[in-house]
Amino acid sequence: MPVFNFKVHGEKGEFLFLVHGWCCDHTFWRFQTARLASRFRVVTLDLEGHGLSAGTSEFSIDRFAENIVAVADALDVSKLALMGHSMGGPVAIEAGLRLAERCKFILGVDTFTDAAFYQRRPADEVALRVEKFAANFEATMAKMVRNITAPQTEPTVIADIIRVMTRCDRNVALTALRSLLEWDMEARWPLLDIPAATINSAMLRGGAELDLANLDLRFMHDVGHFPMLESPDAFNSIAMTILEEHGAG
Repeated sequence: MPVFNFKVHGEKGEFLFLVHGWCCDHTFWRFQTARLASRFRVVTLDLEGHGLSAGTSEFSIDRFAENIVAVADALDVSKLALMGHSMGGPVAIEAGLRLAERCKFILGVDTFTDAAFYQRRPADEVALRVEKFAANFEATMAKMVRNITAPQTEPTVIADIIRVMTRCDRNVALTALRSLLEWDMEARWPLLDIPAATINSAMLRGGAELDLANLDLRFMHDVGHFPMLESPDAFNSIAMTILEEHGAG
């Protein structure tokens, strides 16, 4: 079992695990920890092969979910909520299924509904999309980030996102991307029997969207794929409201 980089913020309330997205790390939650820790014991961590966490040879949605369970077990957590950004949404779902009654709520961040990422993709499409990143990883990643952040987002924020995501190990990135594109929300979602919500970008809405039963779907305007970094104060207020409405904490 690799050594995970994780940290607990706050000393009161129930546990809230923050799960970063593809090629990201715990620093993507840096504007949330203090606000959320006023009500929760917030756990930030780096999934295997990301940030400061060591890796093995498997970088999959299932493996990342097992990372969450391992940290919850290490902390002897009996009840928790999960917040997952992007790929962290599917990871949170798989972790929630494994944690069973220990997990009481899942909050997504620009995740769950985009069929291009969360509906199982055809094998030839998966191969083409992975190869696109393999051929020119840094340039493809940088272009993607610029395309999915809002025009008004501070250039320094965009530059920092690109810096972190492009330094992710290529093998980790490509293996995880393949796993994400092969994962199937439509097969897994019906198995989830706890409340779930997501805060998605209105700007990025418009493609094929999955209709997920009982999902509490909220939209933020003037942000792209990284609302917690692009407009942290507004995001924090919305997230706290949703967590309170759903009885988390």
